[in-house]
Amino acid sequence: MSLHPPDLSPQNMADGQRAREEQELSMAPPALEVDGISLAFRERRSSLPVLQDVALTVKRGEFVSLIGPSGSGKSTLFHIIGGLLKPQRGRIRMHGQDVTGERGHISYMPQQPALFPWRTTLDNVLLGQENAPRNHTAAHSQYASERERREEALQWLEQVGLGPFAKAYPHTLSGGMQQRVAFLRALLSPQELMLLDEPFSALDALTRADMQQWLLRMWEKNRRSVLFITHSIEEALLLSDRIYVLSARPATVMHVVDVPFPRPRREEITLDSRFSEWKRTMTDWMRQEKYKLDGGMEEHAESVRKNPTDNGADQYE
Repeated sequence: MSLHPPDLSPQNMADGQRAREEQELSMAPPALEVDGISLAFRERRSSLPVLQDVALTVKRGEFVSLIGPSGSGKSTLFHIIGGLLKPQRGRIRMHGQDVTGERGHISYMPQQPALFPWRTTLDNVLLGQENAPRNHTAAHSQYASERERREEALQWLEQVGLGPFAKAYPHTLSGGMQQRVAFLRALLSPQELMLLDEPFSALDALTRADMQQWLLRMWEKNRRSVLFITHSIEEALLLSDRIYVLSARPATVMHVVDVPFPRPRREEITLDSRFSEWKRTMTDWMRQEKYKLDGGMEEHAESVRKNPTDNGADQYE
């Protein structure tokens, strides 16, 4: 039996608290389970398979990225997770509960900020809480009153450098500032799972790099469960705990990459030789799938030409 007194230094206590939190997260049901999702669209007289037996998991407090060729069905998968589309096969579970086809369980950040021009920065941030389903708002006591919501949102705006712009309208903000507002709107929504759909794709290279670092710092402070779509392999490696690589359409999970770089991460990690090696490997995977997808699009176009129809409306199969 050891007779040494326990180490009660603040650093040791903080390390112990983090270890306990990580153990609790590891024992909890995943924030998201995508189980065998398949979907095909009917276009005129032909059928276009988009997703085929897609399976992935986002654990609580985990940052997971999804990459794949353009047109491989990444945004379609987001629509299924959000309940906007129903799959032909497969289930969506969140925190162990089947939510297939149900809406209101995720917070969402689209490619464009999608801010309402008639609402101020503060009011745009509050929009996610205003539109949250009752069962979510009731479960979060911090959203008990409008005054408390506004005070919390103002504190967050100060933290991200937008405090002086709380009463400004979207047209007066830069692209990067608008993206911060959109991210805060998703972050302050009561749903625990965040879906980010290429949120930085419209930004210039320098602003995008700045926003990546900003997102890293914000996520490391809050550890929300995130599923992130990106076409940038470097962005995925920089931000993620795990990366799912989709094949060409019909998309299935082709590779799963457990990102080996420790946190906290900074931009300098992109200079690491292992980072460059992973980037080259994943670029080769994506290039091969792009060739397959381009060939498949030509074959599909030929099929449509050979099967004309009087009804030009596309329908979901």
